[in-house]
Amino acid sequence: MYIVIAGCGRLGRELALTLAKTDHDVSVVDRHCENLDSLGSGFNGSRLRGVEIDTDVLIEAGINDADIFLALTPDDNINLMVCQIAKKLFNVPVVLARICNPERAYIYEALGVEGISPNSLWINLVKEKYLCVQ
Repeated sequence: MYIVIAGCGRLGRELALTLAKTDHDVSVVDRHCENLDSLGSGFNGSRLRGVEIDTDVLIEAGINDADIFLALTPDDNINLMVCQIAKKLFNVPVVLARICNPERAYIYEALGVEGISPNSLWINLVKEKYLCVQ
């Protein structure tokens, strides 16, 4: 599968490295060189420095061929916008976003963007597994 990732912070980096090791084609876009450099020399995917919502940058990253698009920046506004671009302009079949602020999850839902909140996952895990709260 061809996967484009917007955002190469800790989450984006780890996911890109993991996916690239499992024979997927991975392209990572980030506006900060140091984030892309953190992928290391062993990363066999492509990396592109640029603004994540810039359609020319996304095209250069291969969004036209993407099977999956992941928005993993630390900014909900960027994640929402780039997911809309991936879905509406480029018809990427699977589009997922990191929800940074769980209180904004309703916006993702209203726009039809599937989102995952790491904060909510942690909270629910602790409540269910260790506090026996449903």
